[in-house]
Amino acid sequence: MTDLRAGIRRRRATTAWTAALAVVLGGAVTSCGPERSGREDKPSQGAKLAFKDPLGTSYLRYLTESDREDMTGNFDPFYVNLEASRASPGRGSVNARDIKVTVDLSAAKSVTFNDMKKEQGCKRSGDLVTCTPKNIASGESEHLWLFDMVVRRNAAKGPAGSMNVTVSSSNAPTIHHTTQLVIGAPLLTAREDGEPSPAPVEPGSEPAPLEPGSEMKLRPAFGNEGDVDVDGDLSVVVDVKGQATLSRQYSNCRYDKADAPKKAVCTIPGPLPVGAAYETDRPFTVAIDKTGRQGLITSTLYPAPNTPSSDLLPESAPRGTGAPVGLRPADGLRPADGSRYTPFGGDFAQGELRFLTTRRYDYQVNGLTLKGKVGDEISIDVMDEDGYYEGETYLTLPEGLTLKEAHEGEGDDVYCGYIDKRNRKVLCPEPHADHARLRVHIDKRVEGTQGTISVEPDPEHPDPDLTNNTAPITMEYVD
Repeated sequence: MTDLRAGIRRRRATTAWTAALAVVLGGAVTSCGPERSGREDKPSQGAKLAFKDPLGTSYLRYLTESDREDMTGNFDPFYVNLEASRASPGRGSVNARDIKVTVDLSAAKSVTFNDMKKEQGCKRSGDLVTCTPKNIASGESEHLWLFDMVVRRNAAKGPAGSMNVTVSSSNAPTIHHTTQLVIGAPLLTAREDGEPSPAPVEPGSEPAPLEPGSEMKLRPAFGNEGDVDVDGDLSVVVDVKGQATLSRQYSNCRYDKADAPKKAVCTIPGPLPVGAAYETDRPFTVAIDKTGRQGLITSTLYPAPNTPSSDLLPESAPRGTGAPVGLRPADGLRPADGSRYTPFGGDFAQGELRFLTTRRYDYQVNGLTLKGKVGDEISIDVMDEDGYYEGETYLTLPEGLTLKEAHEGEGDDVYCGYIDKRNRKVLCPEPHADHARLRVHIDKRVEGTQGTISVEPDPEHPDPDLTNNTAPITMEYVD
C-alpha cells in the first residue's frame, strides 16, 4: 500500500480554457437549445456524418503592428470536427467513404486564408476550399485542420461575414454548417463565489456549513474584458453536483428533469459589452437534500451559438414556470473595484461554489457505470462531488476488466492501482487538486458482472449512515 501511494503521480490544475481562439467546427447538427445553423439532406445510406460542437460564431485575433512583426503563431487555425456513426442500429463498423469538405469563403471579409493543409487534401480555387480527408469509421471522430486564417492589416473590429461548410460522402447524407466571423475576441470572466445568500463569503475564508434540508440562493455573475462585445443571445448553464437540486423557476430556462432537476440551460438576451459585468437579476434556488453532505454548483456563460452539445438540453426539455431570468449590472469587474472575477481566456467563463453541510462525516459514495466495447481502454474520474471527496476509495472491479496503472512519462495524473490483483481489488488514492483516474481495458464480455466502490468512515468521528458507504460498479457494453 505504501509503495502504491508513493508511486502516484499528481496532476497540476490547468486552465479551463486552453484553446481560446482556435476556430473549431464539429457535434451533431441539432435544433436543441439555442438556435444553430445546421441541416441534413436526404436519408442516410449506411453511414452518417455529423459536426461535433460546431461554433456559430468564430472570434479571430485582432493583430497589432507589433504582433505582425513576428507572425509565428499569430494565426487562427480552422478546424472541422467530424463524427461518424451507423445510419441504423447494428453491430460492426461502417466507414463514411469518399468524404469531401467544401468551405465557401465568398461571404467572408477582411480575413486572409492561407496554408491549405495537404494532409487533408485541401486545395483552394477562388473562393472555394475543397478537402478530401480519409474515411472515418463509425464510432470515431476526426479533428481536421484545413487551413489558417489571419486578420488583414487595418481591418476593423466586429462582424466579418461568414463561411459556409458542406460535407458530403458517397454513403452518408450531406450536412451543412455556417459560422459567423468576428474580428476581435471577448475575454469572458466569472465571479469567483457566485454570491450565495444569505451572507456573502469573505475572500479567503471558508463558508459556514449549511444545514441539510435548507435552501441557498445563487446569483451567477460574468464580465467581458476583451476587445469586442458579445452580441446576440447568451447561454447561462447552472449545473448542480452533489446532494442538492435546483428549483424549476424560469420560463427561459430548460431543465434536465421536471422534478428536482440538477441542470438548467437558460437563454438570456445580450449583449455583454466590453468592460461590463452583469449578474442574473433573479437568483437560482438550490435545495440541499435532507441527508446532503456536500456539493458543487457551476455557472457557465457562453455566446448562445457556441454552447457545446454536452451543455445543451433538447427543445422538449421541461421549462420553468415563472417569469424569465435576465441580467442586471454588477460591480467589481476591474481590479480597482476589488475584482473577484476570474478570466478564462476566450468566449466562455465558469464560476463555481462548493458547499458542505453539518453532516460532513456522513461519508458517501455513488455507483459507477463503465461503458465501452470489448478491446476498448477507458479512463474516468472515480469520484465527483456527488459522493465522497476526501480520503481513499476502494474498488472491486467487475469481471472481464484489467486495470491499467500509471506509466512513466504521464505527467502528474493520479491513477488507481492494484492492492490485490488476483481478486481485482483496487485502491484509488485521496484526491488533492484532482480526483484519481480509473483506467481499465475491457478484455471480454461478462454479462451481469458487477463490482463495488466503497469508502471507509472517519475513525475519529461517527458516520451517521453506513448504508451509503458502498455502491455498485456496473458494465454497459457497446456493440
